[in-house]
Parts: sequence; C-alpha cells; structure tokens
Amino acid sequence: MVKQENVKVKPLPPTIIPPTSWVKYFKEWHGLRFPVMTCIPCGRLGNLMGEYATMYSLKRHYNVSVVMNSEFKNRIKHIFLNTSLPDIPASAGHLNQTNWTPVRNIGSLVNYAPIELAAAGLLGPEKFIMRGYPFEIQMFHPFKEELRKEFTFTPNTTIKVNGFLSKIMENRSPELPHPVFVGFHIRRTDFQNHIQMLYGGSLPETTFFTRALTHYRTKFPDAAVFVVASDDLQYARSKLDQYHDVFFSPGFSPEEDMALLSSCNHSIYTTGSYGFWSSYLAGGEVVYADITTKNTFRFSRQMFEGSGLDNFIPLPIN
Repeated sequence: MVKQENVKVKPLPPTIIPPTSWVKYFKEWHGLRFPVMTCIPCGRLGNLMGEYATMYSLKRHYNVSVVMNSEFKNRIKHIFLNTSLPDIPASAGHLNQTNWTPVRNIGSLVNYAPIELAAAGLLGPEKFIMRGYPFEIQMFHPFKEELRKEFTFTPNTTIKVNGFLSKIMENRSPELPHPVFVGFHIRRTDFQNHIQMLYGGSLPETTFFTRALTHYRTKFPDAAVFVVASDDLQYARSKLDQYHDVFFSPGFSPEEDMALLSSCNHSIYTTGSYGFWSSYLAGGEVVYADITTKNTFRFSRQMFEGSGLDNFIPLPIN
C-alpha cells in the first residue's frame, strides 16, 4: 500500500453566490418562475450525468426553475428510473434555442460561474440554456445520496448485473472469505490524445494498475475480487488477464457496465466522467490515479479534495 503525503487543499464552496445576493422575480413562463434553466446534452453517458447533476444541484441550491428539454430526456429516459427534474411544459411546445439565453464556462474549462449567476437571478428574468459540459462536483456533492437515487438503473439492467456477480460468487471456493467486489474502470481510446493535448498529462498504465490491485489485496486478503470494464477491453485484458482474482465485463452496454461497476463495494478509477460516476455511485472507497497535468483538469486530486470527496484516495501513476 502506498502512503500518501498530506496535502491540504482549500475546499471549494458549494455555491459562489450567497443567498443575500439572490434576486427573485414574480414574472413567469408557462407557470414557471423566472429565471428558467435547461441544458443542451453534450457528450456521452458520463458527461450527461454530470450535466444532469449540475442542473439538479442548481435547483436544490438556488431554488431556481430547472427543466429537461426533450433531447436531454430522450437520451437518459431508457437508462434511469427515477430522474425527477420536470420536462419543459407541454404548453411551451418544442425547445427553440434562439429564444433562450446561452450560458457556459468562462476561461478555464472548470469555471462555470455564469450558470450560478443566472440561477441566482443576477442575469435577469430570462430563460437560460447551459452549453458546454457543466460538471460541478463541488455543487452536486452535497446531494450525493439524492443523486444515487436519481441515477437508479432499470430493473432489466439490474437483473443482468446481479446475474453476472452471482456467477462469480457461485464459482468461488467455499473456503475463501465472502468476496469484496472492487469495480475497476480503465479509460482509454480517444482519451489518450485528449488528456495529452488539452491538459499535458498521460493515462495511468501498468504501474498504477499494480498499485491499485495491491492496495485492495492488502486491505481484503483473499476477499478482493476485481470486476473490470473498459472502453478498450482488449487492452485491459492484455494488462490484467493473468490474475485469478480479476474478472472482465462480458461487454455490456455503457449503462450496463456502469451499473455493474457501481454495484461493487469499492472502486479503482483511472480518469474521465464515465469512470467518475461508476465509482461515485458505488459509494465505497475509491482509489484513483493521481494524474499530474499542466492545465487545470476536472478529474484531478485538486478538484476531488477541494470538492470534499473524502472517500477518494490518490495513488501515483509512476
């Protein structure tokens, strides 16, 4: 197990605008008090969840009117059972983006201050549409348990995942202790160039994988069972196939792989939004790759510790 030096990181505020500065309006739009906010869905599943969680936290923090447009709803309705954000009122018809004021990040990728200005009423009684990839961990983390309920997978997905885990348990020697499942997501493919070109960093490889496996094997002797999913299973197998305590996803869909990983007791997380949610929803200890980058990176030690993710444990990648 690798011992980490204590690095004090100043916590990020859950919101940047105090209630004493909020502006409330009596003007309404189809029964919704202004301001009204929605979000253009950008990216794949992990990004969509970050965008939804950010909208959810804006509603909870600022008591602002937040709605899901049909495009957003259509992309997640078949995945999750309990999403509670309301739809755009039927009386409003289809979303016409030209009638909504865009708000997005400024400067740094992780600076989404304008969405909070809009939610607090400081940009006027308008309809705002969030663009980019809002993923405000420090804002939505106070509502972690609520979000875990929001992101409840469908029964069919849950049955498939439980069946896979049950088979692992059935084939396990009765002399061994009850398994402690550790979900392990390995992000590869397009992210290799993405993290290098945008942030000046590199993805974790064998050294980190070995450290992470050793961490849990030491913590749970003969009980740790690793369940691996990846966007490059061939690569994952080439690195981990020799271990008797490592099992690979049979190649589920992205949502089923996430349900599988989030059903585990603990997690190993390399990087990216998908791996973040797989680990975050699992709720146990998360060992993650402490990636050093030249530019501000959302999925970094600075951001995790600043957002108060106390169950996230950094391990060096080299």
